[in-house]
Amino acid sequence: MRKEALSLAISMIFFGGHAYAVEDLQHYTVQEIVNDVQHGKVTATALVKAYQHRIDTIEGSTQGFNAILTRNTNVEEEARALDAINDKAKLALAGVPIFVKDNINTAAMPTSHGVEALKTYQPKYNAVAVDRLIKAGALVMGKTNMPEFAMFWDTVSSVGGRTYNPQDRTKNINGSSGGSAASVVAGYAPVALGTESCGSITDVASFTSLVGYRPSPGLVPRTGIDYNRLGDTIGPLAKNVVDAAMVVDVMAGEDPQDNLTKGHHLNESLLTSLTNNKSLKGKVLGYVVAPFGGWKTDIAITPAISATMQKALDELRGQGAIITPIHIPADWWADYGSGNYWDDSGKEDYFSRTQATIPTGLKEKTKPYDVLNYGDLIAASPHMNSIAKDWIQASDNKPLDPKTFNAAVESRKTFAKGVDLLYKQYHLDALIYPTVSLPPADVEKDPATLIDPKQLGTHCGWANYTGRPVVSVPAGFSNHFPVGLSFLGDRFNDGKLLGLAAAFEESTHNQKLPQI
Repeated sequence: MRKEALSLAISMIFFGGHAYAVEDLQHYTVQEIVNDVQHGKVTATALVKAYQHRIDTIEGSTQGFNAILTRNTNVEEEARALDAINDKAKLALAGVPIFVKDNINTAAMPTSHGVEALKTYQPKYNAVAVDRLIKAGALVMGKTNMPEFAMFWDTVSSVGGRTYNPQDRTKNINGSSGGSAASVVAGYAPVALGTESCGSITDVASFTSLVGYRPSPGLVPRTGIDYNRLGDTIGPLAKNVVDAAMVVDVMAGEDPQDNLTKGHHLNESLLTSLTNNKSLKGKVLGYVVAPFGGWKTDIAITPAISATMQKALDELRGQGAIITPIHIPADWWADYGSGNYWDDSGKEDYFSRTQATIPTGLKEKTKPYDVLNYGDLIAASPHMNSIAKDWIQASDNKPLDPKTFNAAVESRKTFAKGVDLLYKQYHLDALIYPTVSLPPADVEKDPATLIDPKQLGTHCGWANYTGRPVVSVPAGFSNHFPVGLSFLGDRFNDGKLLGLAAAFEESTHNQKLPQI
C-alpha cells in the first residue's frame, strides 16, 4: 500500500474532496499508522473520520456485517486531544483506532456481554488493558458483537443478532470474538481486542484470514473483564504478527488487582523479542495431525484442509524448520487427557466485583432481589436464544464450588504435564496444528439460531488446558475459504513464539482480505 496515497485520500474526504481509495483503510496497519501519526503525515482526527465514514457506508448498507454494538461518540474529541500533543514519539500506539469486544469494560460505553438485558449496563471504570491502550495513544472506536457471555463458537447475540463473515456471508465467522474479527477484516479499524478461553480469538482468526494471538494467561491483566478463572485472557485480532505484538506490549504487565499477573512482566518488548527470534531455521515443530479429541473420530481433518496444511508444512521446511508429525496415541489421552476441565460455578461474581450502573429494576426480576444474577438477565432478554438460556441458567445463583473448581485445575495440570512430555520427547520449539480442522458451518436462515453445535474441529484445548500462548496465522485457503495454522509455545516465552509465527507469515504472505 502507498501510504502517501492514503494520506492524500484521507485529506480529500475532509478538505474538499469527495473520493478516496476504500481499500486503503482496509489494509492500513498498526505499525504504519503509528509511524504516520508520530511523523505528522496524517492526523488522528482525519484518520478517525475516515474510518467512521467507512463504517457508516458499509454498516449502513444491506451488505453490512453487523460487527458493532456501540460506537464511541467521544472519539473525535479524543483524536483532537491526541493531535494537540507535541511529542507523540512516546506513544507506542499513537492514533491507532481499535475496537473492543463487549465483555471488556469501558467507562464511556456500556458493556453488554451480548445480553439484551445488559444493553445499558455501564461499568464505572475501564478494564486495565483498555486504560493502558488509551495511555499509549490508541483511540477506542466502539464495542463489538459477541454471543452471550462469550459461550459459543459462532457470533449471534440477543443484543446485535448475527455477525456475518466478510470472507463469505454464508459461512460461520466462529466465535466468540466474531464482531472484533469482522471489524478488522472490513477495515473499520486496524486491530481489535478479543478474549479467549478456548478458540474465541484463534478460531475466529482462522475463519477470517487474520492473525489471532492468545498471550500466556497472566501476561495481560484480566481486571475489568468477565473472565473464566480457568483460562481466559485478552488478546488481539490483527492483520499481522507485528501489529499483534505492538498491542500486547502495551497491555502486558503486572496488575495488583489480578493475582495471575504477579511476577509476570516483559523483560524486553515482544516486538524486540520476535525480531530477534524471527527465524525457522533448525526449529523443531511438532505437527499434530488430528484435531483436539479427533483421535477417536473418523473425521479428523478434511482432505482439502489437509492439503492446505501440507503446503504450509512444505513452506516451513523451505525456511529450514524440522517438521515432526505427532500422532497422539489413545494411551496418552487415557493418561493425560481424560479429565473434566471446566467448572460452571461462581461465574456471577463478575457483577459483584464490577462497579457499574445497573439497568433500573433488573436485579429485582428474580430472587435474590438484592443482587444481579443470570435469572434476572434471562427474564429481561426475550430475544435470547434457548440454548444460551439453558447454558446461562445452569450457573444461576451457583457460588464457586471449591471441589469442582480444584478438580478442573488438577485435570488441567495433568494435561499440561502430558504436553510438557511431548515437548521434551520430541525436543520441540513449538507444536503446530490446523487452528480448525473442519470447515465452517453454514449460516442459518434465522439469525437468532445458534450454529455452535455444528462447528467442530477446534484444537483450542492445547492452549486453554495448558496455559501456553498460541498464535494463529493465515495458512492459505481451502475451497476458497481461509485456513489458519496455530503455533503453540512455551509459557511466558511469547516473544520466541511470535518470532516463529512472523517468520512463517513473512515468507508466505498467505493472508487475503476480501475486497469490500
